[in-house]
Amino acid sequence: MIDKHIADVPSRIWEEGRPPKARVWDAEFNVAGWIKVSGATGEVSLMVLHEDEAGEHVSLVDRTSIAGDGSSLMSGLIRMRFTGSVSKVQVMLRLSDPAMRFQVDELFVQRRGNALRRQDKLISNY
Repeated sequence: MIDKHIADVPSRIWEEGRPPKARVWDAEFNVAGWIKVSGATGEVSLMVLHEDEAGEHVSLVDRTSIAGDGSSLMSGLIRMRFTGSVSKVQVMLRLSDPAMRFQVDELFVQRRGNALRRQDKLISNY
């Protein structure tokens, strides 16, 4: 398995709605991306990784099997628990074969319950 960093999620997205002075808080996010894969067959997973004072955490957004060159809409709702200060929130792809090549055409991370805004779009034609 090969992990590939796709994008850093800006703090304005994951901090929005944080209770004031809360040391531990939960948040739900809608995550979606159009992923093109070529070069090999296998499994692709879309994940969100975050690191805070409690350590590193990985949330699986979606998983798909690739049988040839093509595109896939990968999406899901994830729940993340944050503890203390947060050092990073990143969107990652996990590829089962190192020969896989990928392109991310669209990528969104949006806090559940919020209206989708232009700034929630992280990537276009990556």
